[in-house]
Amino acid sequence: MLLGANNSQIQQQSQEDFIVRLIDKGRFSEAYQLLKTEPDHITSTHFNTALCLFGSKNYKDALISLDRALATLQNKPSLHHQTDANYQSIVNAQNQTDDHLIAVDTKYVSLFTERFKDAVVRLKTDCWLELGEWNRVVETASHIQFKKYRNIDNALQIAHNILDNNE
Repeated sequence: MLLGANNSQIQQQSQEDFIVRLIDKGRFSEAYQLLKTEPDHITSTHFNTALCLFGSKNYKDALISLDRALATLQNKPSLHHQTDANYQSIVNAQNQTDDHLIAVDTKYVSLFTERFKDAVVRLKTDCWLELGEWNRVVETASHIQFKKYRNIDNALQIAHNILDNNE
């Protein structure tokens, strides 16, 4: 047993790990069933629920879950991470992936809070894009455009093209 951890904490972590694995394997219905039994105050639960809903094309409810994730997020700063040239190169490459569609756990949320917040914005942007809400795409995505996430750049390009053609 982990020093200082009780059985309920160990079971909670084990359940959370299992949910993350289910989502990462595309088993959204099974993960969703387990997520519905999780406590309502856990940020990662809401984000992972949003991933399941997004996977089922239920974009409106995914947006609601993402808002709940942000509402439950503790406002404590992330760890200060090293930012050498190698790190920046890795971040730049990672920003070109769809890593915002990967499930998270409470440890990730607490250690990488800023990256987590970006994942929420990226997933919200994807939802608005799928719903055809072009102004909401621009409104949501513009805040992190400078970070050069591929999905953000693509969504903004699509939204601006459609909005420009509608003028």
